[in-house]
Amino acid sequence: MSDDLPAGEMKYSFKAHVQAHGFAGDLIISSTTINDLVKSIKVLERAGIQPTNGNNSSQNTPICPVHQRPMKPSRKPGSFYCSAKVGDDYCQEKARA
Repeated sequence: MSDDLPAGEMKYSFKAHVQAHGFAGDLIISSTTINDLVKSIKVLERAGIQPTNGNNSSQNTPICPVHQRPMKPSRKPGSFYCSAKVGDDYCQEKARA
């Protein structure tokens, strides 16, 4: 077994659930070099695009004090709401992070 890099072209991908400007969704970055993949991730950081799941984001996501579950990001950046159904309505709890 050799520790040499493969001779053929490689493709690297990175997938994360992210939040930007009050919107959340999946983001996939693909590159043929690790260096370009890392550069792309750094551009996302500078643009303020943050992961919504993982170790760091769970610390920033508020927990509904009534339902004890993570709140959802609202369209207003930094604001969150609880999406739990309460009878025919929804929970009214809101938070800012």
